[in-house]
Amino acid sequence: MKLRHLFTINIFFALFFGISCAVFPGLVHQMYGITPTDASIWCTRLVGGSILGFGTLMWFGRKAASINARRAIALALLTQDSIGTIASIEIQLSGSVNDFGWSSIALYGLLSLAYAYFIFIRPADC
Repeated sequence: MKLRHLFTINIFFALFFGISCAVFPGLVHQMYGITPTDASIWCTRLVGGSILGFGTLMWFGRKAASINARRAIALALLTQDSIGTIASIEIQLSGSVNDFGWSSIALYGLLSLAYAYFIFIRPADC
């Protein structure tokens, strides 16, 4: 598998979660068992926009001719997914979200490992 393929797979997750957070924040809160407030809806929409922004990077990054550009995008995604993993573990263990929160840990964790693989173990496959 090449980094371009990981970008393509990740685009689908980014579209789903980005659109869900940006357009349907109340539904996202309901899925995680969170009581929505004006502030949490605002934050959820901001997160959705950020996820869609990363999706745009992946979309154009998968066709980038420069290996350095693809590695830079992968590093940004590794950073985002690693922080997402840690934050998801923290909120899940606090009991503030329902069992659906484990899916966020799994998804962020797998993506973190995949990007770390391409950056540190198989940089030639970028």
